[in-house]
Amino acid sequence: MTQPFSLTGKVSLVTGAAQGIGAATAALLARLGARVFASDLNEAGAQATAAAIGGTALGHDVTQEADWTRVIAAVEAEAGRLDVLVNNAGIMINRPFLETSLSEYRRQQAVNADSVFLGMKAAIPLMLKRVAAQGGTTSIINISSVYGQVAGASFSAYSASKGAVRLLSKAVANEFATRGVRVNSVHPGPTATALGAAWDPPRDADGNLLSPEAAAGLWLKLIPNGRFGMPDDIANAVAFLASDASAYMTGSELTVDGGYTAV
Repeated sequence: MTQPFSLTGKVSLVTGAAQGIGAATAALLARLGARVFASDLNEAGAQATAAAIGGTALGHDVTQEADWTRVIAAVEAEAGRLDVLVNNAGIMINRPFLETSLSEYRRQQAVNADSVFLGMKAAIPLMLKRVAAQGGTTSIINISSVYGQVAGASFSAYSASKGAVRLLSKAVANEFATRGVRVNSVHPGPTATALGAAWDPPRDADGNLLSPEAAAGLWLKLIPNGRFGMPDDIANAVAFLASDASAYMTGSELTVDGGYTAV
């Protein structure tokens, strides 16, 4: 009997794999035995990740349907199957609502939400082939955010995009629940990554920007666990959803936030 947390023999594709949560996820899936395709718009970063884990790098603009077609075709040509898709690529544009331009709003939707739609649409036919040939289930893990569950001031566009990921995941999960394609979402809280560092620092009551140290202290007061998440914390949750240990989970949202949304 196979160990439930083993990913040996599984083929996975991780987007946004050049750094942060994507790089940590690609590394962990590889350590657990998966063959990993690491994709990113930053192709050099994807190559560095792939080289470190013995995977395959792919340049990838996740907002372009043609790029998704090319990437999934490359996975099929090289590996013949796809067991796990991790839609991780994302950006964060956090601005006060009245200062957010329509182009910024649309860019946020394109990278964070449209990419998940395009990725699932491109990957599911190959996953269905895999299920038809070998049975069992395949797994799609979409990275949302705690701001896809609760709202944050100055995060209107980001929250809208991540909320879309949350409900799109559930809708597709329901549609393919009897066909061997599981779809779940992961919702990281404040995490120590380059994306997390892009958050605008909070202001005091007079509207003055706080120092990085003061800003970090303010964020930490909001996290009952008392620390920021690390990329590996999120990768561990993704690995669980990628594995057969989560075979009865679909349409679920897994929150990894140190208690941020529990207060």
